[in-house]
Amino acid sequence: MQSFIDKNTENYNYAVFSKIYVDKDQLLDDKKQDEDDENKKGSKRDNLIRHLFKIQTNIALYASKQYNKFLRITDKQIRTIQDKKNLKNSIDALLTVGDKTIEEIINDANGKGICLIDDKLKKFKEEKTYIYNRVKDVRYSEFQKLYEYLEGKTPFSTQHKTKGAEFNNVLVILDNGNWNKYNFENLFIGKGTSSVLERTQKIFYVCCTRAKENLAVFYYNPSQGVIDRAKEWFGEENVEKI
Repeated sequence: MQSFIDKNTENYNYAVFSKIYVDKDQLLDDKKQDEDDENKKGSKRDNLIRHLFKIQTNIALYASKQYNKFLRITDKQIRTIQDKKNLKNSIDALLTVGDKTIEEIINDANGKGICLIDDKLKKFKEEKTYIYNRVKDVRYSEFQKLYEYLEGKTPFSTQHKTKGAEFNNVLVILDNGNWNKYNFENLFIGKGTSSVLERTQKIFYVCCTRAKENLAVFYYNPSQGVIDRAKEWFGEENVEKI
């Protein structure tokens, strides 16, 4: 068994480090089905993610010319015509992030008065220094991709997030990855523990029944057993090698 130590953690008090916990739900569990979905308000997001969302929402509203909404959420105070000019220059400077890091954008937005660093973010940085230090050097453009996904601005969704939704055309991509609660190989060949098979059957059913007209299932590098079962389920004429 190979072990490793993250150099960022070497100087941490173990009692403090052992309490560090990052819940995936803080990032991914509040995905909107589409841009009009009002059910997801980000209640599980931590204060760093909330702050970044506020910055990007400012940018997105301005870029889409929703100026009234933009003016309602920006921290910049507008009292004069010159303030409006200054605000335009400030937000224009944030529209092209290039290779800037998350921390650079946080500081830029704060310095320009677009999104001020508040006590909640300061507290997050103090209490979760390790996490902040791991995130701060990530390119902000990477966070923008997460923002687009969670705000329902992309055609993609996880299998868990499609329950209840319907689409004319559905592409299901089967990939076990590092999951141990699901196994698509065993689903097709009928092996494995009953609990894993049952969970896998349910999620596969959810995915396939989202399609109203056309369904395509992609399985990377399937075994012959998977191919044979797929032909039984979908018809031999509907199974193609690509």
